[in-house]
Amino acid sequence: MTTTPTYEELEAKARALELELAESKKQDNTIIRLLSEDFKQLADRSQDAIYQFDIESQTFPFFNQQFLSLYAMEENGVKILSPKSVLVHIHPNDREKVKAARTLSLQPQNKIGEAEYRFLNADGSQRVMHDRWTVVRDHGGQPIAIEGFIRDNTWRKQAEKEFERSIRNSLIGCYIVQDATFKYVNPEFMRITGYSEEELIGTDPLNIVQQEYRRQVNENFIKMVKAERIFPYEFCISDKFGNTKWILETATSIQYEGRRAALGYFMDISKGKQVEKERLAKEKLLTALELAGAVGHELNNPLQVVLTCTEKLALVSDDNERSFRLHSLLKKNIEKMRKIIHKFQNITQYATKDYVDGKKIIDIDAASSKTSRK
Repeated sequence: MTTTPTYEELEAKARALELELAESKKQDNTIIRLLSEDFKQLADRSQDAIYQFDIESQTFPFFNQQFLSLYAMEENGVKILSPKSVLVHIHPNDREKVKAARTLSLQPQNKIGEAEYRFLNADGSQRVMHDRWTVVRDHGGQPIAIEGFIRDNTWRKQAEKEFERSIRNSLIGCYIVQDATFKYVNPEFMRITGYSEEELIGTDPLNIVQQEYRRQVNENFIKMVKAERIFPYEFCISDKFGNTKWILETATSIQYEGRRAALGYFMDISKGKQVEKERLAKEKLLTALELAGAVGHELNNPLQVVLTCTEKLALVSDDNERSFRLHSLLKKNIEKMRKIIHKFQNITQYATKDYVDGKKIIDIDAASSKTSRK
């Protein structure tokens, strides 16, 4: 049989439950406080400046030590953080750019924003800062806070300047491609192509490549950037003045302005190609001369015998009209053969002419004269 608890018993149970809930809440608060302290310590160890900015109150509810040391102003011996203290550390010529980026990020369709600007140190020196932030919104989509990370990119900018200085003074044509367009070209590249920096920047690199080479150049370029190819490749370009130039190129993947890009090394090998062409022409000429010498030597003596026999046959063939005509024809063609052999012996250059089925043969007349027809 159950008994109904008295009022005093119910009151005691309620008090005990309250104590239990209070203890549980105290433990939860302790855990939250410990987690917050751990996060704060982690944030303070970061080399990036971390902050949270409340839009309504125009205050910074959260910031790490790096943000405080960079952007605070000292008033009466106390470091104060405010929108004004942040603004005075931004170079005057960059303030409007930063404000515009912040305003753009607060528009309804945007969730993030970023800006790079020059930071002014107390001693007047400058750094380059890259600020990236996330916009926090309420259930209605209205922006209520901004949470961001600011990274010191001074070393990267200096490295990029040193890199650009080195390739600018390079004796080899160099260029940087990003988003399939030229982002940088050095003076030697402009000299080779004949185009100015203004004409090249922002254009497709394949525009200067001759049409029949574009597909292969694109494939080789991608393979080199992906480290799937290690050997340079050759192709032809048309410079600004319509001249054809032979190019030897290599490419590699780099970081440019904080993003992936490709660096190309671009060498004009047209003179080398001309030297190679002349070398091949000399080899062909040597072959033609050797052939001509062999033909002249091997055919000259037999031809003299044929010519002598023809002269003797003429004595017995004068009475026969048909024999006379055949003798005259034979003598005429023997003379023609003699002249051809003479031309072989006087070959001084390599020249060809078109033959059947797209083939070419040695042009004896041109090869034995002062001018040649290639």
